[in-house]
Amino acid sequence: MTMTHSTQNLDVQCLCGKLRGIAKDVSARHINHCVCYCDDCQMFAHFLDQAERVLDNYGGTQIFQMSPRHFEITTGQQHLACVRLRPKGLYRWFAQCCNTPLANSLTPNIPFIGLINPVLQQATEANVGPVKLRIYGRFARGDASSVGAHPKAPILGILAALGRLLGNRLRGDNKRNALFDPESGQPRVKPQTLTIDELEQLIQIQQQWVAATPTSSVDAY
Repeated sequence: MTMTHSTQNLDVQCLCGKLRGIAKDVSARHINHCVCYCDDCQMFAHFLDQAERVLDNYGGTQIFQMSPRHFEITTGQQHLACVRLRPKGLYRWFAQCCNTPLANSLTPNIPFIGLINPVLQQATEANVGPVKLRIYGRFARGDASSVGAHPKAPILGILAALGRLLGNRLRGDNKRNALFDPESGQPRVKPQTLTIDELEQLIQIQQQWVAATPTSSVDAY
């Protein structure tokens, strides 16, 4: 007997609604639902002045990792922006109309995209699955091991991610990426790379936030 997996399209949109898209044909099988507590994800939220909306009480960012073939921008492409905290860092995408974090990705040859809460507003355990991994808890605000965070990234999680990336690559999903031009491999918009001074300032903000007592951040996902 063949097991079937139901899929559905989920709306993607920034906080003001000017940039919209679709997460297509998604299911818990297709998505790696994780929470990342790393300092760079925290700094991205602070860069956009969205830490209190995006980060949980431990500093975690809820991410929905998937193949880029599942993501499409339907309107508001002109509001798409990108930043790299460091010259070789992740591409971190956002809607510049309202500074909503959108996604993070690696190079265009690596078919991976991580949509960031809150753009996938319809996400539930039924359609994206429960949180499977909590990683880089050593950067958390407080002791994130209490919610099951791994200090770094567990080896089994890394191997599973590599397996998914290999499958995505074999399907040619690197050529089906809404954030990169399929012919040139260049990002759809030119990324801003932070200067050393800008990065140092952001590091200080992040470190002060981690050291402070939690106030209005959302509870742990």
